[in-house]
Amino acid sequence: MKYLFAFSICLTTYLVKGQDFETLCKTRVDTEETPGISVGIYENGKTSYYAFGQSNVAAHEAVSSKTFFEIGSITKTFTTSVLSYLVNEKILKLNDPAQNYLPSTITLPDRNGKQITLLHLASAQSGLPRMPSNFAPANPNNPYIDYTSKELAAFLNKCELSTDPGKQYEYSNLGMGLLGFILANQMKTTYSKLIQEIILTPLGMEQTFISGERKFNNLFATGYNDSKPVESWTWTDQSVMVGAGGIVSNAEDMMKYAIAQLSDNPDKLSLAFQQAHAEVADAIGASIQIAMGWHIKDHQYIWHNGGTGGFRSFIGFDPKTKRAIVILTNSTIGADDLGFHWLNNSYPLKKIKTPITIDAAKLKEYDGIYEISPQFKITVKTEGTSLLGQATGQPQFTMHSDSTDRFYLKVVPVSILFSRDKKGKIINLKLRQNGAWMEGKKIN
Repeated sequence: MKYLFAFSICLTTYLVKGQDFETLCKTRVDTEETPGISVGIYENGKTSYYAFGQSNVAAHEAVSSKTFFEIGSITKTFTTSVLSYLVNEKILKLNDPAQNYLPSTITLPDRNGKQITLLHLASAQSGLPRMPSNFAPANPNNPYIDYTSKELAAFLNKCELSTDPGKQYEYSNLGMGLLGFILANQMKTTYSKLIQEIILTPLGMEQTFISGERKFNNLFATGYNDSKPVESWTWTDQSVMVGAGGIVSNAEDMMKYAIAQLSDNPDKLSLAFQQAHAEVADAIGASIQIAMGWHIKDHQYIWHNGGTGGFRSFIGFDPKTKRAIVILTNSTIGADDLGFHWLNNSYPLKKIKTPITIDAAKLKEYDGIYEISPQFKITVKTEGTSLLGQATGQPQFTMHSDSTDRFYLKVVPVSILFSRDKKGKIINLKLRQNGAWMEGKKIN
């Protein structure tokens, strides 16, 4: 998920019965899926918050409803809400070619005579790829800060569309970043000031800002990837992709945003929100529809998720029942299933594994190099009380155990089973991913 912010769907889930929602939230911390979790819910006209775990493991700082998290791609819904607002103000038109609002230095591609419109950008139907091919951050751990209008122009001026604009859904950070750039450029301001004026100030969201605009304090959670702390993603006014994922917020402010989505009032902002919710097309099969920035599940539940280097987020609401939920975690494991399940308990929860602790001396038994093929090996080594693995040419990962000789990864759905000979010595491993097993013999 590096650089990708967000949109993903849990395909393999299992129903967990007999637990209240607060317990389900706490379980995500107890089973070490995330160091911390902050949840806000709104129903029957009342707002409640749950917070468990730590915002910073080393400092033992507790998570609260005020703890700041990177919300990643939920930022996209702010971008499309601003677009909807400016359309209602007759400053822009949804079906206008996006090219009309770009400087002469940028030429958007077209295909078969069809141009990319503002609506195409807002509904992920532009034909633009998820990411530009010239995206090459100087610091991969803080990847978006140095992607400027110069790099954007260089890519778009040579880009060729894979599909006709308006024909097919393809989630695109590039497309939404471009839309945010267009909106700020058209209004002769910065993206930060634009959302401040149109959304944040009217809703009293004083705890929401662009990452990098404020100094860090003990309310800003540390993000974690596979239990390891990671850098925060930061942005400047020159970071043209900010409209795709640059916002930092907390549960309290995000609940203000979520509740405002449920308003039927005729004021300008409420009308902009309502119009951004309108279905545009099917996104994934018949169960997921796309609106302006938002996704819709089964034509009823409006939602979006987000992900950065060390954070995951979810926002969802039901306009019919006037219920809303926000979930924020400081890990790369999200809780979308919790959000969907709360909105409709017929949507199942994923099965949560409970890790067990293995004595450091016994962990050493697994150390070694396992050959899947001559070109692909997995190196396993002990580090303290952790067992680490690293496949050829890939990043290191932490292996968690749920029973003797059985391990799993939290960041991706992978299971690893070690086998022993008759004397009890580890001789190979089997790795299961996407339904397939790969076997590797221990070679040292």
